[in-house]
Amino acid sequence: MASIWGELKRRNVIRVGIAYAIVSWLVLQLTDVLTSLLSLPGWVGRLVILFIAIGFPITLILAWVFELTPDGIKRDEDLVQSGSLRHNAGHRLNYLIIAALSLALSFVIVDKYLMEETQPASGSASGKKSIAVLPFANQSAESENAAFFADGIHDELLTRLAKIGELKVISRTSVMEYRDTTKKMREIGAELGVGTILEGGVQRAGNRVRINVQLVNARNEENLWANSYERELNTANIFSIQSEISIAISTALRATLTPDERERLAAVPTGSIEALEAYFTGKQLADQRNEAAIKAAIPKFEQAISYDPDFALAHAGLAYAWLLMPEYSATIDRSLTRKKSEQAAARSLDLNPELPEGMTVMGWNHLIHEYDWRMAEDLLRRALKIQANNSDALHWLSHVRSWQGFHDEAIEIAERAVNSDPFSPLMYMNLSYILMDAKQYERSVAIRDRALELKPNFPELWRNMWLTFLRARHYDEATNAITIWANGSGRNPEAAMRLGRQLQQAGESGVPVKLSQELLEELEIGSENMGQVYAAAGDREAAISALRIALDERAGSRSVLSMKINPLYDFIRDDPRFVEMQREAGLLL
Repeated sequence: MASIWGELKRRNVIRVGIAYAIVSWLVLQLTDVLTSLLSLPGWVGRLVILFIAIGFPITLILAWVFELTPDGIKRDEDLVQSGSLRHNAGHRLNYLIIAALSLALSFVIVDKYLMEETQPASGSASGKKSIAVLPFANQSAESENAAFFADGIHDELLTRLAKIGELKVISRTSVMEYRDTTKKMREIGAELGVGTILEGGVQRAGNRVRINVQLVNARNEENLWANSYERELNTANIFSIQSEISIAISTALRATLTPDERERLAAVPTGSIEALEAYFTGKQLADQRNEAAIKAAIPKFEQAISYDPDFALAHAGLAYAWLLMPEYSATIDRSLTRKKSEQAAARSLDLNPELPEGMTVMGWNHLIHEYDWRMAEDLLRRALKIQANNSDALHWLSHVRSWQGFHDEAIEIAERAVNSDPFSPLMYMNLSYILMDAKQYERSVAIRDRALELKPNFPELWRNMWLTFLRARHYDEATNAITIWANGSGRNPEAAMRLGRQLQQAGESGVPVKLSQELLEELEIGSENMGQVYAAAGDREAAISALRIALDERAGSRSVLSMKINPLYDFIRDDPRFVEMQREAGLLL
C-alpha cells in the first residue's frame, strides 16, 4: 500500500486530483451564478456536474500515464527518473493549487460577506429569501363558501409566512392579480421582485381537506420542493398544515426561525371550523374596502365571534371593519363606529397581546380617536416587528410620521408598503398622499397615474387628488379631479364643477368665497374634509368651525390630523383658536 501511495505522489496524481477538485468547485459556483443571472434551465447545472464526474477518473488516469513538461506531454516511463522535469512539473501543480485555492477563498469572501452586505434587507428579484404565494386553486366541489375557504387558507398562509423575519413576502393584493394566470414563473418573479414562488390548491370534501403546494425557483422555473397534505377537516389540522408548509419553505430558503417565530407559526387561533369560515369570509369582504363590502363583513365577524368568543382574530377583524366605515360612508354615526372599533380592538389584544392585526387597528384607534401619537406609533411599530409586510401598519405609520412633519421617513415607509404590495392601488394612493404632504406635488401626480393604471375606476383616489391640487394651487386640475370623483362615486358632477370653480375663484383672487351649504350637502363632502374645503375657500370662520366639529368627533378627520403641515391652513396658522386645536390634537407640545 505504501508503495502505491508513493508512486501516486511521485507521478503527481495526488496533486492533479486536488487541483481538479478545487477547479471543479469553482466551475460549479460560476455555473450557479450564471444560471441565476441568465435564467438558464436547471439541467445546465446538472450537465456540468455530470461532465465533472466523468472527467475526474479520466484525469487521474492521464496523470498516472503522462506528465506535462516544457517539451510537451510525455509518457511517464520516458522521463529520466533522476532529472528535474518531474520536480518542475510538481512545482507547477503546486502553483496551480495555490492559485485555485486563492480564487476559491476570494469567491467565498465575496459571496458570504460582501454580497450579504449589499443585498437589500427586504430581498430582491434574485434574492433567495423572497417569495410570492399565488392564489390557491379552489379544487372543491361547487358550494357557496368553497372559494372563500380556499382564499382564506391562502390568506392565512401569507400571514404566517410574513411573520418570518428573514423572508420578504409579497402581500395578498398583489398576488391576487395572478389568479388563473398563464404567465411563466420567471415573468411573475421579475414583476413582483421575488426569487421563489409558491403555488397550490385546496380541495375540501366532506370531513377531509387536501392542500397541495410546490415551491418554484422563479429564475429558472425549477421545482425546489413540493408536498401534499391530506387531513381530517378541523382547525387544528388546517393550522398545522400551514405551519408545516411555512417551516418547509423557510428551510428551503435557508431562513432561520427564531423561537418566537416558531411559536407563532404553531398557534391555533380558534378551535371552531365554523368560526374560521365566517372569519375568512369577513376578512375578504373587508379587504375590498368599499361601503357595501365592509357592511357585509361586519355580521360575518360577529358570526365568527358567536361561534368562538375567544377568537382574537375575529375581534380584530370586527374592529378593522368598524374603523374603516367612516372613510367610506359620509352618513355613518362616527361616535358609534369609534366605540365599536375600540371595544373590539381592546378585546382582541386582551385575548392575544402580540396579535399584529390587533395592535395595528388599536394603534390607528389611538391616533384618530385619542390623538395619542406616541402610543399609535409604538403599536404600529410593534406590529411591524412581528409582521414586516403588514400593509395597514405601514400605511398608517407613514401617516403618523408625515402629519408630524417627518416627511423623509414617511415616504420611506410608504415606499416599503408599495414594495411589499406592488400591485395595490391603495398603497400607491397612500404614497401619493404622503408625497403631497411633503409638497412633492409632481411626484405625487406621477404616483397617482400608476395607481390609476392598476385601478382606473378609483373614486377615492380622485378625491385625494382634488385636495392635492388645492394644496398645490393647481385649480384647473383640482376642478377636473373633483368632477371625476363625483361622477365615479355617484354624485352630481355639475355640482362638483360649480364647487371647483368657486374654490378656483377664491384661490386666484385671494378674496374669500362663501360656499353654499346646499351644494356641500348635495356632494356629501362630510366633516372628514370640510375643514380643508373651507380653508381653500379662504373662509376663516367656517374653516375654524369645521375643524372644531371634526376635532370633537374624534373620527380620524384628515383635515384635523394634517393641521401641522397642511399649507391650506397657512392663512389661519397664527389664529389662537387654530393653535389651541393643534394642541388638543397632540400636534403641539
